[in-house]
Amino acid sequence: MKKKVMLLFLCMMVILSACGKTEEKKTEEKDPVANVVEENITTEIVQVQEEQTPTTENEETGAVENEVESTPETGAVENEVESIPETGAVENEVESIQDEIAKIEEKSREHCNIDTSSMGQQEMNRHSAEWYMMWDEELNSLWSRLSDELDADTKARVLEEQRAWIKKKEGNVTAAGIQALGGTLQPLLESDTAGEMTRARVYILAGYLAEARNESFTISPEIQESLDAAEISLDELFKQVEGQWIFDEARGACVGIERTETCDYGVEGSNWTIWVTGGDIFSDLDVYGYTETNILFKVKYEDSDAFYELSFGENLPLILTYKTSLTVEAINDEEVIVCN
Repeated sequence: MKKKVMLLFLCMMVILSACGKTEEKKTEEKDPVANVVEENITTEIVQVQEEQTPTTENEETGAVENEVESTPETGAVENEVESIPETGAVENEVESIQDEIAKIEEKSREHCNIDTSSMGQQEMNRHSAEWYMMWDEELNSLWSRLSDELDADTKARVLEEQRAWIKKKEGNVTAAGIQALGGTLQPLLESDTAGEMTRARVYILAGYLAEARNESFTISPEIQESLDAAEISLDELFKQVEGQWIFDEARGACVGIERTETCDYGVEGSNWTIWVTGGDIFSDLDVYGYTETNILFKVKYEDSDAFYELSFGENLPLILTYKTSLTVEAINDEEVIVCN
């Protein structure tokens, strides 16, 4: 009986042992599958990470490349910077006449504000000539553009006006310079007169050009006052010296400056007549040039021309000078009448 029990116990141990090995084998058979799955999962994760990593690098690289590729945009900015001169050209392309004259006026003011008290006469002459040339260059520039832009009828009218102005300017410059009697002051007197007249004329031509371009153009009261001062009225000058000026009381000889309509010797077609007792008669029709202190006449005779100069000033006597010409050499041939 004991043997049967032992035998049964051993059989059960063997069976249990066999079952344990079977489970171990099953477990061992399951592990490789799990390992493979785990390895596959790990591999996929790694691959995913590897795939993501290049992608991320590409994206970052692409971003950098895009930044590099965006250089053309930067280049566009550079091109915009390079295009600034074109923008500047547009700004400078159409400068208004108002702004143009304002710049010249400012430049002129700076030049006139230079202290000339310590300059010698030659340097002062040069300084005055530079001021005149400044305005003369602007006048020539305006005239060139007017010639191109005015219609035929307006151009013809302004041309006639310009020729008359040139003649007047030349006469006034001569009248100014002749007062220096050929001295070193003559260039200064001539340049000052030419500069004042040219400046005033520039404003007139600038107005014409602005009108032709449909631009507004205004003159400040301050500048207008200075322009009016440069435009001397010949009629007002004659009014200042109107009357009969005695130069020889014993003979009762005098120089008469009278309105033609009330003068016994009135020159037909004139407004003012000048006569000398026992001498010549001439009128405002013979005026060659004038300044604030003198009037120069050119009288045409059959065989020659004669020049007369009326000089005057506050608290000064009236002086009538006869000249055979306007040259310095003719000074010795002058005949002077000094009136009370």
